[in-house]
Amino acid sequence: MEEITDLTKEFPRYEEPNHFNYTNLELAKRKKAINDALKDYPNLPAKWIEWVYDLIENKPADEVKKIINEGLWEKKLQERDLGGLIKGSVEIIENENKIVNN
Repeated sequence: MEEITDLTKEFPRYEEPNHFNYTNLELAKRKKAINDALKDYPNLPAKWIEWVYDLIENKPADEVKKIINEGLWEKKLQERDLGGLIKGSVEIIENENKIVNN
């Protein structure tokens, strides 16, 4: 009869990455804040909410105030690519079409 082994030793469970080195308490606060924001703004993607949370938590308060007061997030893109075409999974042919915001 074969011996039954503990699979968690052989295959470790997935761990959520902690790129900003939050403590366990900070991770719990982050999770609660993100869940609350998801309830308040159900039409926003969860990753956007996570991104904004991390941005605000990891930037100095005066820099966040500057971004808000000067409306730096509202600036229009001058030019945006529509993408390109990939052939043979190696060669990228640039797309000549561009969008220019006025």
